[in-house]
Amino acid sequence: MKRELAVIMLILIFLIIIILHSFSFLLYYHGNQRQFSHSSNSKEIRNIYNLTVYEVSFATPYDRNTTLFEGVPSHVYFIPVKTGFFILNVTTAIVVPPSVYHCLLLVTTSGPMNLANRQLCSCQGCVYAINISNGEIVWFQKFNNQIMTQPIVINCIVIIGLGNNIFQNCHVRGTGDNAILALNATAGKVLWEYKTLGEDMPTPAFYNGKIIEANGNGQVFALNLQGEVCWCKNITSYDSMSSPLLVNGVVYFGSANPYIFWAINATNGNIIWYVNFSSIYPSLGGLDDSSPAYCNGIIVSAYTIKVNCSIKEILFAVNATNGKILWCIDEGCTKIPPNLESPPPTIFNGVVYHDSPVGILYAVNLTSGKIIWAFKTGFTVDNPEIYEGKIIVQNASGYLFVLSYQGNLLKGFQTPVMPGPVICS
Repeated sequence: MKRELAVIMLILIFLIIIILHSFSFLLYYHGNQRQFSHSSNSKEIRNIYNLTVYEVSFATPYDRNTTLFEGVPSHVYFIPVKTGFFILNVTTAIVVPPSVYHCLLLVTTSGPMNLANRQLCSCQGCVYAINISNGEIVWFQKFNNQIMTQPIVINCIVIIGLGNNIFQNCHVRGTGDNAILALNATAGKVLWEYKTLGEDMPTPAFYNGKIIEANGNGQVFALNLQGEVCWCKNITSYDSMSSPLLVNGVVYFGSANPYIFWAINATNGNIIWYVNFSSIYPSLGGLDDSSPAYCNGIIVSAYTIKVNCSIKEILFAVNATNGKILWCIDEGCTKIPPNLESPPPTIFNGVVYHDSPVGILYAVNLTSGKIIWAFKTGFTVDNPEIYEGKIIVQNASGYLFVLSYQGNLLKGFQTPVMPGPVICS
């Protein structure tokens, strides 16, 4: 009998260890205005909210570089690391996915957000390096402008951009300190700063030793890892949040006034092709918001057509080689949102998944543009994620949907935060 009890106890202990080591990371944002000064504050926050932390005794180091927005051209953003399970309040808005380097979760923030109108309230931003085992803040750096870029990490160097959406004039978007900066990943020390006239809100892409950015004063430029200019091109059309997509030595992104979709040679900055949507429609938006996705020679992005106080959301695909428009889908109309008009698409197994302020998640055949199914989600500025055979999307009210590939609702629940889901397992 004692031997059987001992065996049962060993099995229970083993199961508990497996469960604790299998917990995934979940980072929540709450809207209070308390500020962090050092890592002990994360314990203080937990005490206030009576939060429990499940700390792992080890964390699997993740030493791969993050070279573009959401890691891969398809935007299926999955980080294969084991972490602890914790909830951490960083007090300000997180508007882009984090990155992971070694045993650090790198998070950028954009200042306090008014949750009623979804507007950012001040020009400040932070970079946090968080221990993925226990949620402790290892270091943070505060800057005098918002950070809308996902951290790009190249060999222990973190690249971020500063900027906001306030116009200096009709040609330059972004006031205050606009710059691309490099930080040391382990200590947070600023290594160099490259100042620009307009905002640097799109997440840069890294290619062959070059950091490539499109920004708010109508330029596309490349810097080396020392912050020196490799090339710079004037395109007289500003980029808001359309993060450059890099595929086979070419960067793709959308810009505004005029609304143009670009293919730029990443080596020298030469224009390969472009599509001027402003020559087709008189009043547009969103093209400079949507970060394009790529799969099998096809680029997918989105824009809006403005009609009075409403927008019509358009999802489109172009040939990556020559810019030929392959198909367009009218996703419906809604009132003009306060900021982001066209969230990024996600591509998986030949299907494009796209949601928008219209509030309908579409599954579209990548090749033909045929709508496979549609699911009503409500006002959304998030792009879907794919994880273990499921589609995950969160609307602007914080309601999380888990769907099957056939578009059937598997689970739905209200979360205490606004979008979006980031999968770490």
